[in-house]
Amino acid sequence: MRLMLLVIFLLTQNMMFGSFVEFSGEITHLKGNQFYLYKKVNDLTGEEAKFTGTIRGDSTFSMAIEIRYPQLIRFEYEENEFEIFVRSIDKKVELSFNADDVHNTLLFKGHRQADNNFLKAYRKTYGSKDDYVVHSKGFLNTRFDTDISQRAKSYDIRDYFDYIKREKGYKEDYLNRTANLSPELRTYLRKEMLWGLEVNKFAFFIFNEDRIPAQKLSDYWIEYKLLQSVDINDDYSLKHMAFQNLLSAFIHYLNLENPVEVNSGKDLHYYRFIERNLSGRCQSFMQAKLMLNAFRMGEPQMAQRKFKEYKRYNTVSAYTKILEDYFGKSMQYVKKETVADFKFLRENNLVEKVSNHRGKVIYVSLWASWCKPCLEGFEKTRATRASLAAQGIVMLNVNLDKNEAIWKAQLAKLNLPGMNVFALDLSELKEQMGFDTLPFYLLIDKFGRESFLSSPDLNQTQGDFMNLKNQAYN
Repeated sequence: MRLMLLVIFLLTQNMMFGSFVEFSGEITHLKGNQFYLYKKVNDLTGEEAKFTGTIRGDSTFSMAIEIRYPQLIRFEYEENEFEIFVRSIDKKVELSFNADDVHNTLLFKGHRQADNNFLKAYRKTYGSKDDYVVHSKGFLNTRFDTDISQRAKSYDIRDYFDYIKREKGYKEDYLNRTANLSPELRTYLRKEMLWGLEVNKFAFFIFNEDRIPAQKLSDYWIEYKLLQSVDINDDYSLKHMAFQNLLSAFIHYLNLENPVEVNSGKDLHYYRFIERNLSGRCQSFMQAKLMLNAFRMGEPQMAQRKFKEYKRYNTVSAYTKILEDYFGKSMQYVKKETVADFKFLRENNLVEKVSNHRGKVIYVSLWASWCKPCLEGFEKTRATRASLAAQGIVMLNVNLDKNEAIWKAQLAKLNLPGMNVFALDLSELKEQMGFDTLPFYLLIDKFGRESFLSSPDLNQTQGDFMNLKNQAYN
């Protein structure tokens, strides 16, 4: 029993700290005296560690790097690169190639040579990972094989699904006919095939969104068994780019079922799709990815809007820290947007602007009598709204009904806490505030700048309001 516990302990320690694996070999017809190994060190940001090696005078090379789990290492020489599958228990990986024709002469030798010789042939047979098109929307990117994208646009749906199923079958047969592969590589490639199949399924609907009615998608989901072959909340698989790509494709598909103009407005619309349809670490990862991409794509305000909420609810502290390290500390330097000075009509028929309340914290709620979620939101937060209004927060309830008569009839029934006003020019207000759905909420600090709450639940945010209220105003 003690021996078994010792073995388990040693294996666990090896997985935690990894071990050094030596990459060695020979290059003939040298063109340069350096090569590079790339190892992914951050699943969220995609950051890679780069290791530089020198080729000796006799054309041989050797370098050891730490490997903690089975993964793909990228080998680069001049303008050529290829993948090497390696495990922490593989003490040495040996290879050789002719620099004049790297891919056709590449040969792996020694212990576990079968893995990488097979991987080389497999990649060559089933396409290059660089041959892809990118579908970008809502700050998420999904890669689709170029051939798949073309077939999705030109094939009938049944022919297309027959094709991708048949192609996946060929890959399986190829893998199953090959002996002497490590269990780790075999398992990874099987998962990669399944992830790829599901991405290819989503591709048909994404590339044909103009031709497929949203209401038909639920039927197709069942008929073509979308996501029945994989676990979309498989936390362990998050380290693999192919699985991350599947998650992005899934979120893009959800937007087809519930169309929202995700490239407009001032919100990360996909954030709620992720919250409602993923769970655990996968949910935290994709929400963090969304904020990271918004920041990278020139929308730091959108990242800031969600980051405060994310820090409060996220259960994976490592992702919060990564975001903090990446942009959290610089958020204080992000220029805050000044809210447009829109006009509104008060109950006493006086016309005012937002700037009339400069020096006070303002919480804007856009609503309409026909908007059921708006009315439900008011009811759930009634006590909190009354409390905030009593403490000097301007609770500005902006009605968007067609005319004042409808608005005033609703006010008599609802008795909403705060300042009830009517939007004078809806088209101008939409342009100024950039909203596309109701209800829509906006927090404005004493200086007229947009601010952010730490929770979508107003009942849990009184501390945020008090912090802004106590802010000095000169």
